[in-house]
Amino acid sequence: MSEPLRSLSADPAARLQPSDGPRWDMAFDVASAVVGSVMLMLIALTFQDYGITWDETWHLSYGRHIIHWFASGFVDDSALYYRADYLYGGAFDGLGYLARQISPLGTYETIHLFGALVGCVGLLGAWKLGRLLGGPAAGFLTLVLLILTPVWYGHMFNNPKDLPFAVGYIWALYYLVRILIVFPSVPTREWLKTSVALGIAMSVRIGGILTVCYLMMLIGLWILWRVRQTRDWSLLPRYVAQFATPYFATVAGAWLLMLVLWPWAQLAPLRRPFIVLARMSAFNLHERSMPFGWRRVSTLTPPPDYLLRYFVFKLPEIVLVLLVGALVAFIVRLVRLRRRAKALGAEPGSKAARKAPKGPELPPLARERRMLAVWGLIAFAILFPPVYAIIKRSPLYDGLRHFLFLVPPMTVIAAVTFAQLTRWLAARSRAGAWALQTLVLAHAVRVILAMVHLHPHQYLYFNAFTGGLPGAYLRYSTDYYGNTYKEAYDDLHEYLWENDRERYLAEPYIISACMPQFVAKEYFNANFEWRRRGGTPPDFWLGYTRNNCYLQKEQYPELLRVEREGTLLVLVRDMRLGKEGWEPPDPKRPHHNVTKGRDEAKGPRVPGAEEPRKPGSEGPVPMKGMLEPPPEPPAEEGADEIGPPEELERAFGDDPTVPPAGEAGAKRGAP
Repeated sequence: MSEPLRSLSADPAARLQPSDGPRWDMAFDVASAVVGSVMLMLIALTFQDYGITWDETWHLSYGRHIIHWFASGFVDDSALYYRADYLYGGAFDGLGYLARQISPLGTYETIHLFGALVGCVGLLGAWKLGRLLGGPAAGFLTLVLLILTPVWYGHMFNNPKDLPFAVGYIWALYYLVRILIVFPSVPTREWLKTSVALGIAMSVRIGGILTVCYLMMLIGLWILWRVRQTRDWSLLPRYVAQFATPYFATVAGAWLLMLVLWPWAQLAPLRRPFIVLARMSAFNLHERSMPFGWRRVSTLTPPPDYLLRYFVFKLPEIVLVLLVGALVAFIVRLVRLRRRAKALGAEPGSKAARKAPKGPELPPLARERRMLAVWGLIAFAILFPPVYAIIKRSPLYDGLRHFLFLVPPMTVIAAVTFAQLTRWLAARSRAGAWALQTLVLAHAVRVILAMVHLHPHQYLYFNAFTGGLPGAYLRYSTDYYGNTYKEAYDDLHEYLWENDRERYLAEPYIISACMPQFVAKEYFNANFEWRRRGGTPPDFWLGYTRNNCYLQKEQYPELLRVEREGTLLVLVRDMRLGKEGWEPPDPKRPHHNVTKGRDEAKGPRVPGAEEPRKPGSEGPVPMKGMLEPPPEPPAEEGADEIGPPEELERAFGDDPTVPPAGEAGAKRGAP
């Protein structure tokens, strides 16, 4: 592989970037742009299909509190004690609130679109890192593989916490790699860009402070390496002084950016972030049991193989195979580098090492050593967080959701490995290279078909290692975020419109569900009403599989199911049986039918009655003002677990949106 004037490139970090020739490089960059454009089109066409997840309403309110903190002249201090959210940086939530003020769309539609666009920024960061390490071909493959990773794609639309953090993490890693490539001659602009990237990572979750530690580790290891290479320990203080200023300036800039939309930390900027760091490493605000194989495990004491299993079961098979291949290749290259260095007498501290040329034109041995250092950094950034969590026995929730930030760098490794393997094969057997590409293309088509079939529940994907979604059913967490309820309500609307239209237009049905009321109401219209304790018994019950909610009300017949791959996601039960004056309608279609694609039904307006929404239609979008509040969820302290309605009733009485007496406005948890 040639390196045409790479060392003279305007980008000093490009000196390790391979090339397939100007024409192929341009073709892959154009292909990446096309894929990115298609992705934006898909987002525009589908972002309204996704349901409301359990975390979203809390984050909507937290974003409002953050902006009110500034808009009120720091008088409205709700952001300083709001649930446990005050422990998180508010970059996504605050900016999301501002986006909602200028958007013509509804509250949740806007935040879903905003989140998907933030996810695209993460795609861009992964593409840049893949391109930097493996050339334009690897950049293109990184983009495609990450888009075709269902657990990433599905979380892009309605995960207000883990997805934004993952975006910040991949950008921080990208600039750390750039610094490592050009070290020790790091331009000032690289320090500035790194500072912004580190600040963005920490502005969503304090775990982003890991990236600050990675930067310190890079500098410290290089200093030790250089001192050992020259065998002159008197250089140690000089190197430390040389890099202390840019390092602390970079960290200071990142720290300030982290604080901009984090009101609670602003009041003690040097102390409170570390308080949060200690708390989050043992985040135990609630405990529940989760399915794990043929047993149930506690969120507070997960087994050591918890994360390993989820990564093995949730990532596409091709990514896993390439990751294993990359690990093997890394070990082989490391051993070969050691042997070459000994053979050439270029071990650190030897005369050959001290006489080796320095500067942009790296000798082959130094180039190989630098490249292995880069891959070592990426491997460390992937392995350290889960290994630390396993050793410390940190609480873990909902599959790999809290470790979603590891998916983009894993995809980068897989893409670069595939690009390098293809180049190696092409140099020896074009037929072998074409066979490999055909195999991967077939796998990509298979994943695309699976994602289309799962839509809009792509994050439920399980690979063939666990038998797909049917193999994971009741054995591992599937829909833990409540995304599938939207489809269940849409199906129920359509069923009633088609089969019980006269009653549908006459008065509202009473609904009960294994979900919070403030979320359920977002799916309601004039035709549905939430069941209150002591009030009229419900007409319908909706329950998903988490916490065995679907097993409740078994004495009533099933009406509808939401399924994917033949696997139950949400069950709708008809509780009208036995109600006075109720007669079963003459169905126009059989029960247990899962609707795939809907035509909007047009019904007559009932004079003197509120206009009912027809299935699939949207209500009016209210005028938005700077201080307009979104739906306020319960004010209880706790995490994002929502159990059966009986648990909600015990906690909040008749109305889950009303906190227990004496707790409203209480300032809890602010140390």
